[in-house]
Amino acid sequence: MTQHPIPTSPASSPLAEEYAAIARGDHATGPRGTIRFAVSTDDPSEGKGDLFVALGLARALRAEGWGVDVWPIARWAEDVPDDTAVLVSMIESFVPGLVPAATATVAWVRNWTAQWASVPYLAEFDAVWASSSIARDELARAFDGPVEVVPIGVDLDLFTTDDTSGAAPARSDRTVTTVNFWGARRRVQDVLLEVSPAEPIVWFAANVEHVEASPGVELRPAVPYFALPEVYRAAAFVVDDVIAPAAEFGTLNSRLYESLACGALPVTDCALGLDELGLGDVPVFTDVASLERALAMPTADRDALVERLRAVVVARHSYAARAAQVGPSLDAARERASVRAGARSPLLRWAALQREELRETARERDVHRSGIEEINRRLIVSEGAVAVLDRARRDAEAERDAIALRYEALTRSAEYRVLDRLGGVARVLRRRP
Repeated sequence: MTQHPIPTSPASSPLAEEYAAIARGDHATGPRGTIRFAVSTDDPSEGKGDLFVALGLARALRAEGWGVDVWPIARWAEDVPDDTAVLVSMIESFVPGLVPAATATVAWVRNWTAQWASVPYLAEFDAVWASSSIARDELARAFDGPVEVVPIGVDLDLFTTDDTSGAAPARSDRTVTTVNFWGARRRVQDVLLEVSPAEPIVWFAANVEHVEASPGVELRPAVPYFALPEVYRAAAFVVDDVIAPAAEFGTLNSRLYESLACGALPVTDCALGLDELGLGDVPVFTDVASLERALAMPTADRDALVERLRAVVVARHSYAARAAQVGPSLDAARERASVRAGARSPLLRWAALQREELRETARERDVHRSGIEEINRRLIVSEGAVAVLDRARRDAEAERDAIALRYEALTRSAEYRVLDRLGGVARVLRRRP
């Protein structure tokens, strides 16, 4: 069996440092103004997808003259700084009530389209970016302003066919997947339980200890974001899984672009949305048999397909291309915000504060619940240990009592009395001179 190399995180690489610097706010000023992204966290080590999508586009926008920064959930109960030219929300639960009236707001609907379309404050945004035309049409029914198709993309400086030394590493014939497990069962799990490829699929997963093992899969812990290129460069195929709320609208994963940029062929379980991206020839599986057929593709055919699809990704789906695309949209949103009269609605501000209070309450509840669960777990372990000790004590006592009963029975027997008398006679005889 070919060993798939275990990647390490190049935490000190220049690109990783640049991403971290943007997340810290080191590049918040620029000649075109400041764009802030409302994200789940400002800590890249947490591995949150919304943050890396925001940082990928932010890095490209910085090259276009924008100052870029992030606005994590931990600060959503604060007023957004007045120097913010544009606030791009990555998460549907962000209520824009604490955003200055002169700041343009953009909703970037990467997935969870139906939830975005149902929020009562969607009209407060100046523009909406959708990740597919199907999602755009759904959002346009709920939003009267401009809705533009802006899919996520890939940082081609990070995801390349060459490693950090500039050389193209040897590619194995292995298949990998980097689908994470966050508690909700993924569709791909049922397929991977039964798949029987020539060599097991290497599955790098968050919470891997909770993923079911199977003969066709080699389970490993998730790798850091900046180690993903190394994983993809060493793989032949990358199995992709699209969550149901995204598959409904064809809003596809970063994994699709990132694997192709590194020269590995993705095999996905969602065909919807591929044609629109120019990636309609990406193999699609629906069950075990179709996945195994895709992974059995001859090497020459696979290499030719990867080369063609990678060219599409490089030409159309880099964050540099996205930054160039959204430039006019950002300018138009700023123009709309500039003529807005007065402050934002006091009701919207109240709603934003209430939303964050509820979020904090839920967080404290979850912390409290997890604490109780941990205490219960320790109690169960302790009770188990006590039960083992108690059982051992009872066993020892039972063995002692059994020995005592046998001894008592023995000393009362006729044989013992005869032997005891004989033993006494022998001792008397031994004492005689």
